[in-house]
Amino acid sequence: MNDKDRALIKRMIGYCDDIYDLLEKFDYSFQKYLTKIEFQYSCGMCLIQIGELAGKISDETVKANPQIAWRAIKAMRNIHAHDYGNVDHSIVWDSIENDVPDLRQKLLKLLNA
Repeated sequence: MNDKDRALIKRMIGYCDDIYDLLEKFDYSFQKYLTKIEFQYSCGMCLIQIGELAGKISDETVKANPQIAWRAIKAMRNIHAHDYGNVDHSIVWDSIENDVPDLRQKLLKLLNA
C-alpha cells in the first residue's frame, strides 16, 4: 500500500472514531438520533467524509482488499451528499452502529498488515 492510501485510511479511521464519540455523547440512542438534528448532521458529515476518502483510495488497494465494501461506502456518501431528503434513518443508524465499527477494525488491520 502506498503512503497516500495509508494517510487516507488513517483519516477514515478518524471519522469512524468521530462517529463513535457522537454515539457516546448521545447515549447510543436511536430516539436521540431521530430527534437531534445535530446528531444526524454530524454523523452524516462523517459518513460523507469516509465515502469521499474511500473514493480516493488507489485501485490497487481496493482490488487487494475486497473484504472492505468500498462501493457501499461510496454509495452511502452519495446518498447523504446528493439525496439527503430520502435518507432512511433506520438504515443509517444500523450502519453507524454496526458497519462503521466493522469498517474501523478492517481498516486498522489493513494498516497493520
